[in-house]
Amino acid sequence: MPNFIAWDAADWSAFGSLLTVVVALVATSIALRQVREARRLRQEQAQPYVVAFMEPSQASPQIIDLVIKNFGTIAANGIIIRSDPVMQRTSDGSVEDVWIFDEMPILVPGQEWRTMWDFGLERTGAELPERHRVTITYRDSHNRKMKPTESILDWAAFKGRMWVSIYGVHYAAKALRDIDRRLGKWQEGVRGGLAVYVRDGDKKDEELRRQLADRVQSSRADSDILDAPRDVSDE
Repeated sequence: MPNFIAWDAADWSAFGSLLTVVVALVATSIALRQVREARRLRQEQAQPYVVAFMEPSQASPQIIDLVIKNFGTIAANGIIIRSDPVMQRTSDGSVEDVWIFDEMPILVPGQEWRTMWDFGLERTGAELPERHRVTITYRDSHNRKMKPTESILDWAAFKGRMWVSIYGVHYAAKALRDIDRRLGKWQEGVRGGLAVYVRDGDKKDEELRRQLADRVQSSRADSDILDAPRDVSDE
């Protein structure tokens, strides 16, 4: 152990210089570590993140869509989807494969691709696999191959569920189309057209009351004639 009491000014100056070098090295090491961490964080944030999932369709909660969406901050290129087992749907009592693209050129941030997978009620009675492992491979905007994302899509999550039907713009547009179709059939002629009847309710009701009062009065008059006494004379 050095004898600090015996040190002169030169020794203390040398020790101070050494201590400064050590502090500088430690600070440099910490700064480099922070730079590497910040770079890694930026790289993680500035990358695509493509995921497959199931979602009820906007057309009807009974229809389940397959959705492929890029949740990342940059575009994804060369998207390829593989499912084990192959996705299938019911179709008029038979079974068919769900069409999926071979390779999608690009998905920008927030962009999605979807297709109808199946009807929940019809699939319940069909003997089709429920659990699917979906793997998606893709590249970033710099053509770097990204780590594949895997999703487990399970139809069991949609069995026995309940929902509330909400009639939005889609149903309003459908109702307007039905009204337009019906109005298109109304045309002037013997077999078509729209007839409008005008009824004076107060006048009609007053006429019915008057007729009823006349009938009651006539009935009472007939009853008085039948009950009147008759004079009987011997012939």
